[in-house]
Amino acid sequence: MNYYSTFILISDDSPVQASKIPVSNRKKRTISEIEYALLHENPGYYTQDELQFEVHMIHKGIPEENRDREEVLFLQKSRACMRASSLPKRFGWGIYFDTNGKAEMIPVESEKYQELKQQDQIKKVKAMKSKK
Repeated sequence: MNYYSTFILISDDSPVQASKIPVSNRKKRTISEIEYALLHENPGYYTQDELQFEVHMIHKGIPEENRDREEVLFLQKSRACMRASSLPKRFGWGIYFDTNGKAEMIPVESEKYQELKQQDQIKKVKAMKSKK
């Protein structure tokens, strides 16, 4: 399921007022760190499905030669959308999907975030809350 002309706003219970780069002390990069790196290095390149699959490949360390088979298996399973990502929930990054469904991170403290938040022609949804 991809988003089109949609802006994911940070969650109501986000602990930050300004965007932060996800960093952990773990040996293996976290999903948030991988999502951030891919979106930071390639703004407007990935759809939600493409991004989540690429994160899956990297996070699980799946060899490139298994990509086609793994993609079929990956797309058959249901999974949470980007509203559940830690980027908009905990790290202060809005995620904007353009008319082609391509994703871009938008820092909450930026003018662009405020402009997108005000635009009537795009759908706005909030990231899921971390707490109930």
